[in-house]
Amino acid sequence: MTGDLLGSTWLLPLLALAVLADGPLPFLPSEPVLLSSVAAAGDAGRVVALAAAAFVGSLAGDALLYTLGRSSHRFLRGRRDDTWVRRQLHRRPMLTLVAVRFLPGGRLVSVAAAGRVRIPVIRFVPATVVSSAVWCGYMTGMGLLIAPVTRGDPVLSLLAGICMATVIGAVGESARRIVARRRAAAPAAPLPARAALPTAVR
Repeated sequence: MTGDLLGSTWLLPLLALAVLADGPLPFLPSEPVLLSSVAAAGDAGRVVALAAAAFVGSLAGDALLYTLGRSSHRFLRGRRDDTWVRRQLHRRPMLTLVAVRFLPGGRLVSVAAAGRVRIPVIRFVPATVVSSAVWCGYMTGMGLLIAPVTRGDPVLSLLAGICMATVIGAVGESARRIVARRRAAAPAAPLPARAALPTAVR
């Protein structure tokens, strides 16, 4: 059954839908689906089609998250690192969307925050295109890396994809904690002195 699904023409729209959905629903990660599909692909044309489907799903999901961020002030309430991400988005939106994307839940926080802080569409679109392309290229490369090990076997490809996605997520979470500890240890920047109010003229 796993082999039929990984080789089915229905896999392309299902993959695009999975990548779209794991933006607002990060507890449904799409990385294992993409990794295992690429590992079991068997030919270059199939790999390109899978990467393209994931790219389309990524763009659609980012557009949804950006719209939700712009339209709702409650969408990201209580999310950790939201304030730091928003500051970075104002300074370097493209780099922030690319880097935070690889952290667990980072796509949700960064893309929705881009909508909340009103990053202009003209700046958001190229940033999300680059972010999606980097993510899809990286995951496709990881899938090709495990392909010689699984030799196209659908069950082994699925298991290897899950393991690889778990490792990538663990590395991203470790990096996030290290950065968070360094930010917490850094001395806070002094607030600017309040300008004196002019004396009222009697």
